[in-house]
Amino acid sequence: MSSQTTGKAAVIIVNYNGLPHISECVRSVIEQSYSPIEIVVVDNASQDGSLELIKKDFPQVKLIQTGYNAGWGIACNVGIHATESEYVVLLNNDALMDKDCVKKMVEASRLNPRYGSVASRILLWDKPELTEVCGLVIYPDGSSCGRGRLQPANSYLTQEEVFCANDCCCLYRRSMLQEIGDYDPDFFIYCDETDIGWKHQLAGWKCIYTPDAIAYHAHSQSAGSYSVLKAFHVERNRLYICMKYFSIGRFLLSFPYSFSRYLLQVYYSISQKKGALANFGKSHSLLFGFWILLKVHLAAFFKLPHMWRKRAQIKKIRKISESEINQLFKRFGITTAQIASYE
Repeated sequence: MSSQTTGKAAVIIVNYNGLPHISECVRSVIEQSYSPIEIVVVDNASQDGSLELIKKDFPQVKLIQTGYNAGWGIACNVGIHATESEYVVLLNNDALMDKDCVKKMVEASRLNPRYGSVASRILLWDKPELTEVCGLVIYPDGSSCGRGRLQPANSYLTQEEVFCANDCCCLYRRSMLQEIGDYDPDFFIYCDETDIGWKHQLAGWKCIYTPDAIAYHAHSQSAGSYSVLKAFHVERNRLYICMKYFSIGRFLLSFPYSFSRYLLQVYYSISQKKGALANFGKSHSLLFGFWILLKVHLAAFFKLPHMWRKRAQIKKIRKISESEINQLFKRFGITTAQIASYE
């Protein structure tokens, strides 16, 4: 990574066909009250005119073209390595920030030198009276989800530690990223922040949630809220989490936990028409959902040796014990019913 410029924040926006929202997204960064800020857009071969719009309307933006759809993690790595700043802020191309968002995240990070990441309060773009996510919580099968999804916007007004930030809008210390390493390119899209979360928790870093840093997000506009792409990658990547970070015993226990989650998801979908599976079922059959799960587990199985080798690298940065990992689940975990009914 590049050398660090003290106090500076680099805001990195990964863009892939983000024409509907990219202008408002970039403008919200330009209007930030915090200084100094560098704005970097990493474009993944957009074909909708958004790349041309950025070139024309925002000459002050540092634009990097990957030349192909590199996914989230690789594009973030490109942006991070192309900047020199104490703080790295990630922002989705379909999100915008309140004018004090970066300022409030920086202030929160300075409360404790071990706060390596900061989670913002993310509200729904088209329904700002509702919450999208206020930091992430975890489940023992490797899954994660956002705190406060669809609850009133003023539900989470306490500054507190969370497991990790949602990288729709978050801040990382560069010093932490230099210690724990890059985003994992194997994830491609979804659960990347959970992977970073596990790495930084195992390395002894913490995440602070600050409600005063506010962003607005047009939920899952790039890939669709309940698309096949999202369903496959979310399930496959949570298995990658288990392979990389869980002990053998915890890894084996993840399967009955996931089976319990599947059963409850089917129950909620059929009986109460709620949960992610119910929404997925509006355009796909339950049988097709089972087919995706089969593909997920086959894909993860063939990646097992590769992910197992990554465990050795993670051991080099790990500073917490297995009992402390148990405490993470107690402190930041959710029940099967809670994750099965998650929208």
